[in-house]
Amino acid sequence: MSSNPSEEKNPQPGSLQAMLARLRGMVQALKSSEPGQAQQPEFMPTWDGPTAAPGQTIPGSEAGPPVDETPREASAAEAQTPAVEPASTSEQASSDASKADIPVAEELPVPPPTLQLCPYCHARRKTEHVYCDECGWIFPTVEATPAAAPPVPQNRIKDRFLLGDKISERGGVTRFRGLDFGSGHGEPASVVVLRAPRMPSSEMAPAAEPVTQAEPAPVPEQAATASDEGVDLRQTLVWIPALTAAAAAARPAWPSIAWEHSLLERAAHTALPRIVDHFSEGDFEYLVEEVPAGQALWDAWDDPQVSAEQRFRWLKQIAGALHRLHQCGAILEGLRPDIVTVSGGEYACLTDLADLLPLPLPPDPPIRATHYTAPELVLSSHQADARSDLYSFGAMLYALHMGRELTELDFELQGVPKSIYERFPDIHPLFGRLVSKTFCRDLAKRFPTEEAAKEDGTGFAELIRTLETCRRTLDHVRLDIAAWTTTGMVRTGNEDAFALLHATESSENTLGDSALVLLADGMGGYEAGEVAAALAIQAMRKYLLQQKPFAAVAGEATPLPDEKHLAEFVPPPDRAAYKQLLAAALKEANKAVYMAAHGVEARRGMGCTAEAVYVHARDLIVGHVGDSRTYHLQAGNLVQLTRDQTWVNRMVEMGAMSVEEAELHPRRSELHQAIGGYPDVEPALYEATLKPGDWVVVCSDGLSNHIDDGTLLEILLNGKAAESVARRLVNLANHEEATDNATVVVIRAT
Repeated sequence: MSSNPSEEKNPQPGSLQAMLARLRGMVQALKSSEPGQAQQPEFMPTWDGPTAAPGQTIPGSEAGPPVDETPREASAAEAQTPAVEPASTSEQASSDASKADIPVAEELPVPPPTLQLCPYCHARRKTEHVYCDECGWIFPTVEATPAAAPPVPQNRIKDRFLLGDKISERGGVTRFRGLDFGSGHGEPASVVVLRAPRMPSSEMAPAAEPVTQAEPAPVPEQAATASDEGVDLRQTLVWIPALTAAAAAARPAWPSIAWEHSLLERAAHTALPRIVDHFSEGDFEYLVEEVPAGQALWDAWDDPQVSAEQRFRWLKQIAGALHRLHQCGAILEGLRPDIVTVSGGEYACLTDLADLLPLPLPPDPPIRATHYTAPELVLSSHQADARSDLYSFGAMLYALHMGRELTELDFELQGVPKSIYERFPDIHPLFGRLVSKTFCRDLAKRFPTEEAAKEDGTGFAELIRTLETCRRTLDHVRLDIAAWTTTGMVRTGNEDAFALLHATESSENTLGDSALVLLADGMGGYEAGEVAAALAIQAMRKYLLQQKPFAAVAGEATPLPDEKHLAEFVPPPDRAAYKQLLAAALKEANKAVYMAAHGVEARRGMGCTAEAVYVHARDLIVGHVGDSRTYHLQAGNLVQLTRDQTWVNRMVEMGAMSVEEAELHPRRSELHQAIGGYPDVEPALYEATLKPGDWVVVCSDGLSNHIDDGTLLEILLNGKAAESVARRLVNLANHEEATDNATVVVIRAT
């Protein structure tokens, strides 16, 4: 056989190609013998013609070069073999007649290569370039078609499970996607089916080698001798106790179905797959694992309605599952977003355990070596331990933040990721530290820190605490606040009053801003209106600062949970309690103004509007009486949270008057509820959730009467800082010949 696959091979006499060639020659001979038809020579390709014996000619080959007829001695075998007489013309004609209508395959034109455009800049891809020449986009790699897998039985195994596509194979254990038709639901449930050849009980795989009890962590004086590649990596952590020799000896060998079945039973974590069934049928052993229904982590993470509190709860669940695997003697080589499913928006679960490896690692373990694989697993697997999962966990965080899979462009060198601080200088410092303490090449720079290593050498206990801190605080917005007031262009004095209390406090990695905004717009004449507004602010401030939830803005130290208890569930702020306190404060203000108005003859009829706004973490709570306003801008949508408590606005809500008519109506400033007007008042209460990039505007009607919603939206969208926006709003009101006092408090959430 020739070693060159492209070398041409002539068919031997009697082969199928030779037979077809003779048939075509006979068909041509018949056509040329018909009346009125000129004989046309038949040209056959050399690779499709029979080999001619000396002294013979091949039909249709008369026009070719002469055949060498040099006599030679026949071998003994040839002498004993009778000569084959050539078929007669009539036999050829009759034989070829049945083949006359056989269509001959035509050579199809080669289709031109498909034009591929860059999905980012739409530039044309040149030949097989990996990167776009215009913008640097990395074109996805087209993987070669894998070799045909062994046939998968289409009939159900155990009359219940149907095997689907093959996922992976390692050490004889093959994973398939499958369907469970016996789940008790109407539709079949998705499962993962593990299949391995069934071994007789007498040939069961031996258990893993016994592992002796780990020695205590060496101190520097007792440090082991440095390895060939430098200091032994084992010196950089305090080891967790290994399995006892008896326990290790009892474990099934890896890789095997029995090993994974035993691991999942011992781990028993909610973020790990649940075992559906374990059985043998025919020549195979099967293990069926549940695949929970839900969203892939990629999609759930990118949902704009999902909060950081939810995202980091999912991460805590995954970290807890990995920590449990470590305690049971296993690690997961490559944690990726695509192997995590989020069910119901609440629970995260690993769905693919194909990359499980035993601890301690066997010599030369099979490593897939993806961008999510810790470099020590590839370069020095004998020094790898549970901290290798920290690397893949950080790689997953990095990918989720980037919004795409990791590529070579995300690394300085193999296993050396680019610093997240250099790529995202303004990233949240807590998240930046989380990534930097996990997704790094140097084992000593990962979790745990020196003190935490005394508790847990794997670093996962400290990781889980850090995730809990992120869960509680990353949704908290930082506040940029400014406030301005003006007498206006007509009034002599300013009857508006406001108080702004802004506090920032941090303790044990918990950093938060709080702000209390109190605004009152007086009425009843210059002296009376000014007094009413001042009394209302004083009464609300005094009442609220005596309440424990407002201790931060009161200047008192707020006790924060110790990091030792961060793993416990901390309920979100109680908005209902805040609302009740703001409503009570407004009632106190109403009582104070009402009593003052009825105590001195000169101040009868005085009153004011009032806004009590509290911002904490991501909560915006508003108490409202009168026609001052609170606006909230989020994602380009400006919403007036409060509703004017005026006579004309009530007519508009009832459909008796249009908005345009209300703006020009002579009774447009007539209030149906105000602070001090009656012995009691019923404040309106509102709430909203703040996100970074939001704006909050609290203002008196002296501003809102001169600046419409469209103008306010434009100013906020173009604003860079609260101070400049507040000044611009007040100046614009004066530019519009402000006929009343105008006050504004602007809050920008970052």
